[in-house]
Amino acid sequence: MVDIPSHVPPELVADVDIYDIQSIDPDIHVAWKKLQDNSASLIYSPRNGGHWIPMRAHVIERVLSDNKAFISGGAWVPPNPPGALPLIPIQSDGDLHRAYRSLIMPYVIGKPLKSAIDSARKLAVELIEGFQGRGHCDFATDFAQHLPIQIFLDIVELPAGDRIFLSELAEVVRMPDPEVRMEAYGKMNAYIAEHVDRRIANPGDDMISRIANGQVLGRPMTRDEIIGECAQVLVGGLDTVASMMGFIAAHLAVNVPLRQRLCAEPELIEKRVDEIIRRFGVAGPARQAAMDVELDGIQVKAGDPVFVATALHGLDDQRWTNSMVVDLDRSATGTDFQTFGSGPHRCPGAALARSEIILFLEEWLKRIPDFSLVPEKPMVAASGSVTGVLSLPLQWTV
Repeated sequence: MVDIPSHVPPELVADVDIYDIQSIDPDIHVAWKKLQDNSASLIYSPRNGGHWIPMRAHVIERVLSDNKAFISGGAWVPPNPPGALPLIPIQSDGDLHRAYRSLIMPYVIGKPLKSAIDSARKLAVELIEGFQGRGHCDFATDFAQHLPIQIFLDIVELPAGDRIFLSELAEVVRMPDPEVRMEAYGKMNAYIAEHVDRRIANPGDDMISRIANGQVLGRPMTRDEIIGECAQVLVGGLDTVASMMGFIAAHLAVNVPLRQRLCAEPELIEKRVDEIIRRFGVAGPARQAAMDVELDGIQVKAGDPVFVATALHGLDDQRWTNSMVVDLDRSATGTDFQTFGSGPHRCPGAALARSEIILFLEEWLKRIPDFSLVPEKPMVAASGSVTGVLSLPLQWTV
């Protein structure tokens, strides 16, 4: 823990470790909600280098949307280990951020998006039908960790056989120890560098080739920039959607009326997917105050790091009536909730993630409409810069 800065009022200090939110409650979203209900709109944690945590939706909206007062290219939560490459484009701002982002966007919208989802739908059916007859599965390891990763591998044209190796590397977002985290990033960067060199020598039409041979602000990207951007794409593509799928599946396993309605009215899946996504935020982006800012009468000083648990926005009863309830009659849209962030740093893969959630629900509920948790094998989840589901045993009658 760090010393508390003099401008932080003692009553706003909370011993909150973003890597151990589950100590408040095993259900991590319930844990965040409990903390939110018993906290000011902004609290300060002395853990992980010391940082603010916005607890209410209106504060989160201000931090994520005001890219002049809160930048992404400064101090991170947790602090980057010495020698770590910046994660691009998330740890950049302004024209440079837009230039980095432009290398990614063509692959996650339009025709490439449709192609990736069509391929993923076939894989989803294959995976589900592969274990459907068993009457049980571990949703995280048998399904969720395969589907988004395969979509990503198709987009970047990496070997399908690397799926398990890469899913293990993606755990870097939940590694509290800086040395362990640095070691994982080292393995990831070494893996990426090998493929980057191949794409520089023999470029294709894939995303890695575009990044490896790309230019920003009229100049070629440096090797560190190339590997940093590929690493960020890798982490984003491997873990975030898989984790969100896990939380959604766990919720449907116990919420029978909600599950039955989605089965009876499958058109609601696409129509109300944003309400489902609203409830299960998993990402925790960081910002740094670029100037002195007052939030709800609280002084945040230039240089202060801020950790934004996007889940807290969707859980705030001051913003959403009965926030813990997935209400299929509520009209939540991507401009309302902050699960994917907002402003110039809104998640570039938001449309892809949304499509993946839709196809998962459509194909799963069509084949396994009635399923439940396994009482003696509870869900295992972990918090961090991305909250993840590590294991989710499910069962159903065959």
